[in-house]
Amino acid sequence: MTDKKLIGVDLGGTTVKFAILTADGEIQQRWSIDTNILDEGSHIVPDIIDSINEHLDLYNMKPADFYGIGMGSPGSVDIDAGTVVGAYNLNWKTKQFVKRDIEKGTGIAFKIDNDANCAAMGERWKGAGDNASDVTFVPLGTGVGGGIIANGHLLHGAAGSAGEIGHVVVDPNGYLCTCGNHGCLETVASATGIVRVARDMAEEFAGDSQLKATLDDGDEISSKMVFDLAKEGDKLAVAVADRVS
Repeated sequence: MTDKKLIGVDLGGTTVKFAILTADGEIQQRWSIDTNILDEGSHIVPDIIDSINEHLDLYNMKPADFYGIGMGSPGSVDIDAGTVVGAYNLNWKTKQFVKRDIEKGTGIAFKIDNDANCAAMGERWKGAGDNASDVTFVPLGTGVGGGIIANGHLLHGAAGSAGEIGHVVVDPNGYLCTCGNHGCLETVASATGIVRVARDMAEEFAGDSQLKATLDDGDEISSKMVFDLAKEGDKLAVAVADRVS
């Protein structure tokens, strides 16, 4: 093999996604594994190492075939030290030495940044950002993240959390967040937060509503369902959408 590749890793609270790609960003192989957050997340890095090594064997590749591994992770990331702390959805409450362990386990150079920052850079490179100098990316999922590119530079901030808008407190008396504060933006505006708001509002709602009927029947709902029903004029769904907007 003459052209070196890259390995991309997207670490999430449910799954870890991997890709082997060219230096131009063309994805050639992809796979995923479940994220094991048991035992304070101590299995996550070993599982990543094992999965990378297994797939290198599968594809008859070796560490010298790669420029490096790039990974996006939740939490506060020290990009120089390659450590992560405060990734509560992963049960990573203490500092994790991710760069040190993955480089040792794979023999491949490793870089890490906050997952939203990585997504912002990817969107700028290959997506809607169209290589503009100023790009803001807001991912909505289990939480609410943020990546900010200004004058062509990704902003990290003093503690590596410049784009973490999900932990801006919007209601000091609101829901308890995984970070320990009350009323963070992601407790109401994330996919999981919207479902929680809908459940609470349904308990006090007395009108006609398909959303309420679904919840009263004990069926699962999603944030997408809430907004789809709001577009159809469902009164409870509209009220939920107004609350979280």
